[in-house]
Amino acid sequence: MEVGISTASFYPDALTEESIPLIGDLDARKIEVFLGGFSEYEEEFCKQLRDIIDEHGLSVYSVHVLSTQFEPQFYSLTQRQRNDSRNLFTKVFRCAQILGAETYVFHGPPVRVNAKANVDFRRVGPLSDELANLAGDHDIKFSWENVSWCWYSYPEFAVRLIENTKSQNIYFTLDIKQAMQSGYSAMDFLKHMGNRLINIHAIDFDQDRQLTLPGRGIFDFNSLSKELKAIGYSGPILLEVYRNNYGHYKELGQSLDFLNKIFGEDITG
Repeated sequence: MEVGISTASFYPDALTEESIPLIGDLDARKIEVFLGGFSEYEEEFCKQLRDIIDEHGLSVYSVHVLSTQFEPQFYSLTQRQRNDSRNLFTKVFRCAQILGAETYVFHGPPVRVNAKANVDFRRVGPLSDELANLAGDHDIKFSWENVSWCWYSYPEFAVRLIENTKSQNIYFTLDIKQAMQSGYSAMDFLKHMGNRLINIHAIDFDQDRQLTLPGRGIFDFNSLSKELKAIGYSGPILLEVYRNNYGHYKELGQSLDFLNKIFGEDITG
């Protein structure tokens, strides 16, 4: 398993393109690119970003976006809203291609605070097929991430989704913090994702559920590693933290080292 890092870990101190040299200083090689606004969904921006990424010898595994800007509208009740969303997805999938990404990480529609999603899977299934197949047309894997404030906030969602879809291009991203914030363990989500798990967002948390860098909290990464090896997982482990989880960005290198000791492939030197 290869350990990498998301550009989101530098937000808001560094813009997307400014985070690349910082990641290069950490000797990371595999990255997730977080595109944070409409101006970053343009081909010209992504071509320039790809040049910077290549200059620093990095490889893009996945692309993430500010999901509330257009993702929920793909499931809207009117065709016009769905078309607008589809057009934006097409632009972003093209940008992912330019960046050389394999995967698009999807949040999906949000839910009301303290409310469990009431999802009509018979309606959602065909729309999800359409979206996943659109990603596939761009040679991008469509990976739905568990998120505490979105539809996919409970482990069984993955099973219900697969039961109501036909596309072979629907996969899953496991987010450790979001599992905890949903009131479950990461292992609960993992066992329902099965062999469709292709991406992991790594962060740690303490006894008080406060987020921190991996290696500074109580999450059992060793047990996660054993579970992943048992199912033959070969995707990346991507460090995705918030700016208030560390002081100087060099501290991220310590967490990368910590994760590499547990999950394997050395990214340094």
